[in-house]
Amino acid sequence: MWMNYHSVPTRNLVFPYRAKSPTLKKSITYTKEEVWNEIDRVLAEDQTGKFTPGQQLYYNMLHCADSTFFYDNDVVALLEEYLLHKRFNIALYESLDNALCERMSLFAAIDEEYLAIQRMEKDGS
Repeated sequence: MWMNYHSVPTRNLVFPYRAKSPTLKKSITYTKEEVWNEIDRVLAEDQTGKFTPGQQLYYNMLHCADSTFFYDNDVVALLEEYLLHKRFNIALYESLDNALCERMSLFAAIDEEYLAIQRMEKDGS
């Protein structure tokens, strides 16, 4: 399995714009701040944890946001680094004492989503 993150489709949305909110169930004006508010509302809706945060955002935010808003060179570099570590079984750090907490948290989140995608593909979902 290989993640395809090099070609991210755009809807060419320009702030401010109007779109239907998946949580408020009505058309609202989106600014950068309102996109982040929508993310908070989407994540708060899944009280049971049935879906990963990435799944929640993927299926809900496509109705009201442009995925390229979240996609920059730092994201590409992080994904490439994660995939290199995963593919070649390279240790992130010499020891846990030397590990950067933020980087470990980001890699853990990427890994959770990566494994969820693999499970979905295996189950045929």
